Amino acid sequence: MADNRFIATYRLQLTPDFGFDDAAAVLAYLRSLGVSHVYCSPYLQAAAGSNHGYDVIDHEVVNGELGGEGALARFHAALRDNDLGQVIDIVPNHMSIADPGNHRWWDVLANGRASDSAHFFDIDWDALDGRVLLAVLGDPYGEVVDRGEITIDAARGEVRYFDHRFPLAPGSLDGTGSVHEVLERQHYRLAHWRTAQHTLNYRRFFDVNTLIGVRVEDDDVFDVVHRRALQWVADGVVQGVRVDHPDGVRDPAGYLRRLRDAAPDAWIVIEKILEPGEALPPEWPVDGTTGYDAMQRITSLFVDPRSEVALTRADATFIGHSDDYPSYAHTVDESKQLVLRRVLAADVARLVDMSLRVIAADAHLRDFGRDDLRDAFEAVLRSMPVYRTYVTPGILSSEDAKVIASTIDHARCLVPHVDGRVLDWLGRVMRMDTLARSEIEIAARLQQLTGPAMAKGVEDTTFYRFTRLVALNEVGSDPSHFGATVGAFHTATTLAAQQHPMSMVSTTTHDTKRSEDVRARIALLSEMPQPWTELVLRWKARHADRWPDGLRDLHLEYLVYQTLVGAHPLPVERMHTYLDKAMREAKRATSWLDPDDRFERAAHAFVDTLDIDMTFQAELAELSGRIGPGARIAALSQLTLKLMLPGVPDIYQGSELWTDSLVDPDNRRPVDYERRRELLQQIREQEDPPTLNEDGSAKLWLTARLLNVRRDHSDSFLGPDATYEPLTATGQDADAVVAFGRGRDVVVVVPIRPLRLMTRGGWLDAAVDLPDGTWRNALDPASGDHRDRLELATLETTYHLAVLVRTSA
Repeated sequence: MADNRFIATYRLQLTPDFGFDDAAAVLAYLRSLGVSHVYCSPYLQAAAGSNHGYDVIDHEVVNGELGGEGALARFHAALRDNDLGQVIDIVPNHMSIADPGNHRWWDVLANGRASDSAHFFDIDWDALDGRVLLAVLGDPYGEVVDRGEITIDAARGEVRYFDHRFPLAPGSLDGTGSVHEVLERQHYRLAHWRTAQHTLNYRRFFDVNTLIGVRVEDDDVFDVVHRRALQWVADGVVQGVRVDHPDGVRDPAGYLRRLRDAAPDAWIVIEKILEPGEALPPEWPVDGTTGYDAMQRITSLFVDPRSEVALTRADATFIGHSDDYPSYAHTVDESKQLVLRRVLAADVARLVDMSLRVIAADAHLRDFGRDDLRDAFEAVLRSMPVYRTYVTPGILSSEDAKVIASTIDHARCLVPHVDGRVLDWLGRVMRMDTLARSEIEIAARLQQLTGPAMAKGVEDTTFYRFTRLVALNEVGSDPSHFGATVGAFHTATTLAAQQHPMSMVSTTTHDTKRSEDVRARIALLSEMPQPWTELVLRWKARHADRWPDGLRDLHLEYLVYQTLVGAHPLPVERMHTYLDKAMREAKRATSWLDPDDRFERAAHAFVDTLDIDMTFQAELAELSGRIGPGARIAALSQLTLKLMLPGVPDIYQGSELWTDSLVDPDNRRPVDYERRRELLQQIREQEDPPTLNEDGSAKLWLTARLLNVRRDHSDSFLGPDATYEPLTATGQDADAVVAFGRGRDVVVVVPIRPLRLMTRGGWLDAAVDLPDGTWRNALDPASGDHRDRLELATLETTYHLAVLVRTSA
C-alpha cells in the first residue's frame, strides 16, 4: 500500500513537560540521524496531566498542555523545514471520563439517555434502571453520604466528592432536601470503587474504569473521532497513522475499511498482538502491525534453544518446583482464571446477564442458570488461544471457525460439570449461526472481551509469574517458545515480507516490559546456563534470611535478579518503582486491588539489602563485566536486524544510545537530546566504528550509518524490488550467524551468539556465500571488496557484523 519513502520512524512521547515546541527543537537532530518520519504519541486533548495521551477527552481539540493549536502549527512548520514526515497515533476505542473537560460525557451524566451524546459511548442503558454506575467512592455509598463527604453545589449545578465533580440533572433539586434524595434523581449512581469489580454497565478499556468504550462503529461517532486526524492527512502534514487497540472496536475489519477509504494513500499500521503462527486477516486494508511480531522474531534469535532444558531446571530448582514445575500453559490458565474472577468479573457478569435474558425464551436452555453460564463464559475466555476472533453476521473465516472449535473443545475439558448444551449454544453464538439480534450482540461483546482477558491474564499477570527467562516475557511473545533456529527465523521473516512488507519493525516501544538492550543482556544468560544457575542458586541460599518468615516470594526474587542483571547498574530508586509494578501485576501476595502492605514492605526491604550487600554487588558487577561486551554486540546486532529487515523500522525515543529502561513509567523518562546531538556531531565524519564504551557512541554511529544505507539504497528496502533472500553460512559457527540479502544491493550478516564470540575472541572458520558481484562493507569501506565469499573472521573491527553494499554487478 503506502510507500512514501519510509526510511525509518522515530517515536516521540509528548507530555506536558515535552510539548510541540520541545519536539520541534529536536527535529534537526532527527534529520541528521537519518530518520524520515517522526512518530508522535496521541496529541488530541487528553485528561489533565496525562503523560501518554491515550486518555483523550476531546477529539476535536489539540492538547493545550502540549502547547495547543499554535504550537502544533509551529511543529508542523518545523517538520516541513527539516523535510520530515509525520506519523500520528490515534485512539478510536475509548475516552477518559476522569476529567470534567470531557463535555460529551458531562452532558451524558446531566441528561442520561436523552443526551445528544448518549449514543457516543458504549453504555448498557437497560441495566441499573437507565443510570450509569460511577464507582469512585472510597467507602460504601451510605457511609460516604452519612459522613457528609458528598455535597451539592446548587450555584454551579454540581455534585462534589473531594476532587470529583458531576453535573446535576435539570430540575433534580426541585422539592428535595437530603443529599441522598438528590443523588437518586441523577442519571448516574455513585458507588464504592470496589463495586466496579462486579457491577458495571459500560464497556471500558481493559480494567480501567475511567476509560469508557466509544461506539466508533456509528458513522457520526467515527467522523468526530477522526475528523482532525484525517484533515491532517488530507493536508499532507501527516503521512502515516498508528491505530491504538483496534481489537477493542466492535468490527475491526469494517472500521479499518472505512479508515482506509478516508485515507487511501496513508501508511496505516495497527497495534495488534499476533500469537505465534497467527497472521493478520488478509482482507484488512492495512500496511501491517506496530511491530511486536518482528520484535519476537528478533529476540528469539538471541536465545539459545539448546539451553531450554538447563534453564527450565534452574527455574524449577530456584522456585522449589522440581517435581511439579508449573508449565507456561498452566500459568496462563491460572492467571486468566484469576483475572476473570477478580479484575474482569463485572464484564463477565454483563455477558451472563445478557445471556440469561436470551435463554429465558429458549425451551431447551431456559433451565440453565447463572452459575452454568458464568462458568461457561470463563472457560471460553480461558481457552481462547488468540486475542480475538472477527466474526460478523454472515462472515466467518476458516481461521475463526478453527479457533472457535478448538476453544469450545478446550472449554469442555475445563468445566465438565457444565451441561454440554450450554457450550454448544455458546459455540453457535460465537460463530453467529443466528439472525437473532440479541445473540449477535452477545457474540460481539464476547469478541471485545477476549482481548482484555488475554492482555490482563498474560501480559499483565503471567509475564510477571513465569520467570524462566524473562527476556522472552514481552508483548507479542510466547515464552514457551524458547528461542528460534536460524532456519525458523528465515521462514517466519520470509512469510512476513510476503504478507506485509511495510509493517513496522520495533524492538522497544512505550508498552514493552523492558527495553531492547535490557532484553539482549538477559537473553545472553541462555549462552551460559551452568554458570548462571550456580550463581543464582548461591544467591538464593545466601539471601534466605532476608525475608520475614512466610513472606518470601521466590518467583519475584528470581525476576529481581534477572532484572538487576539486565539493567545493571540500576539505581535502587528505579528498582523500587519497578518492584511495585512487578509484584502487584503478578497478583500473588499483593495486587493493585488488594495491596498487602506487610508483603510489599518486605519486598522493598529485600531490594534495599541487595543494594548494600557488597558481596552481592561485586558478584553482580563481575557477571555484568563478563557478559557486557557480548551484550553490546547483541544490542548492535538487534539494531542491525531492525534497520535491515523487511518493514519500516522504528526507533523509540532515546534508544539510539544504550538503553536500560524497564516497563512504564521507567521508559518515559526525559531524553537528553543535547547529549545525543553533540555525540552525533562528534562521530558524523568518523569512518572507523567507535569502541564499545559506556557513552553509547557505537550504537549511535551504527544507527546513523545504517539509516544512510537505507536511504542510499532505498529500492532494496521499499517497493517491488525489496526482496528478502536468506543466505547460507558455513563452518563451525554457522549456527551463530544470520545472513540475508535485501533487494539487489545489500547483504546483512549479524552474529547471534555474541557471548561465544567474545569468550573465544572471534569467529572460527565461519563464512557466508555471497551473491554474484562485488561487495563492500558499509561499516568499513576501507577494508576493500568482497566477492563470492565473506570470511567472518575479517569482521572483528566492525562489531563482528557486516552490511555489504554492491559496488558492481
